[in-house]
Amino acid sequence: MEVSWLNSLESNNIAINSNLYEELLQPQKIVVHYGMLEVSLAVLINNELSEGTIGLPMNFTDQYTIPKDIPYETYFKEGALYIGPIILHVSLGSKQFKRKSYAFNLPMFLDYASIKGLIVTCTEKSIDVDSGIVEGYYLDPKAKNLKNAWKYGKFPLPNAIFNHSFMSQKKVTAIQNKIGNRIFNTYLLNLDKWNTWKFLSQNDMLKKYIPYTEKYTSTKQLKSLLNRYGSLYLKPCNDGGGMGIMKLDKTKTGITLIDNNRKKHSFSNYQELSQFLKTRIASIAQQSAHFKTNSPLLSQFLGNKLTTSYIVQQSVHFKKNDHHVDFRLVLQKNSNLEWHFTGLVARIAHKGSIITNKRGRQKMISGRTALTSIYGVSEERTQKIETEMTNVVIKTVEMYEKLGYHLGDVVADIALDSNFNIWLLELQLYYSINGWRTKGLRNFFVNVATTPFKYAKALAGFIESQ
Repeated sequence: MEVSWLNSLESNNIAINSNLYEELLQPQKIVVHYGMLEVSLAVLINNELSEGTIGLPMNFTDQYTIPKDIPYETYFKEGALYIGPIILHVSLGSKQFKRKSYAFNLPMFLDYASIKGLIVTCTEKSIDVDSGIVEGYYLDPKAKNLKNAWKYGKFPLPNAIFNHSFMSQKKVTAIQNKIGNRIFNTYLLNLDKWNTWKFLSQNDMLKKYIPYTEKYTSTKQLKSLLNRYGSLYLKPCNDGGGMGIMKLDKTKTGITLIDNNRKKHSFSNYQELSQFLKTRIASIAQQSAHFKTNSPLLSQFLGNKLTTSYIVQQSVHFKKNDHHVDFRLVLQKNSNLEWHFTGLVARIAHKGSIITNKRGRQKMISGRTALTSIYGVSEERTQKIETEMTNVVIKTVEMYEKLGYHLGDVVADIALDSNFNIWLLELQLYYSINGWRTKGLRNFFVNVATTPFKYAKALAGFIESQ
């Protein structure tokens, strides 16, 4: 069913043909839903409208921006008309957009033809829950020039929200009170590695997939764990992006430490190591505090104290020709409102690097290619490994869902050791899609970018059966 915007209609009228009028049991008024906006319109019969077309007034409302140049879907439910979907994408940022180019690289419209409706991108600060007004930008899919395609407007609260920001829980609750449980990815899942480990290790099934971890306290502790495992990682509890990570290895002559900049340090005893770590961790704490001070949204959750707590973790990474290899598995809810394995990529670090994020990575390839070419496993074994990885991640997200968190888009960083044991390193919500132009991975990243919006569309009530 399509919407036709008519200049001839008064603002308080809606036009339908006689067949639809009879089908709807001769209504005198129809309540039109556009996101959280509800408008009651008097029905006029207009048999010039074709079957499947509804006439709405051009001046539908003066309070909000209602784009007329995008394709909407519609459905009737209990005599009311629903137009949409209206989806909000909340991105990182503490202020309203200063320029339209802020949103140029959002790849959410790669499969817009199957989503349709109005997708608005904004920041947390541009959502006024009390007034019900959202300020942001939408993309005109018919625009010939992308630079002029982003259009500013003031919109009603949407049907569903894909949160990709550090939104406060207070604001999440306020939004839920307005639109229901249709805002997803609202929990700061990956911001405390120690609490995450303590929580997940309670599960007997998951415990064997999680590297042994302790809160770092002393070099005496490191000595004991190095004697047990031979290799360890030191990781800041609350920092991401590879910042402050160090890898320790026990050698015949002492201990070696490699930092996140690939610099190698050697120590003949633990007293030397202790003094180095004391200085290094204090320096990292200064850098971290500076970063948080300049990131107000992150700072409100983590604080700006000049201390950085660390975890010490069993090393489980696989290395080929001095290149660390790990995997990123993407798990997303789809248009059937179910968890769905979107795909698996392998991240191959630069030679000598202990991190595989963008800064430390040499390249990305498909997970299956890595399993067959680097690990040398068969296609049949590859499928079994993918399935086991997926089941581990689903079990993990279900633990959080039992606490009441609404998740819909998650990535898991996973290591596979030389014995093909699977190790869950980290679960993340706030990951970047920084490789969607990578050769051989475009289709994968298109799916990663667009699946959350298909889930949001289904949450909004716009599903294929309607």
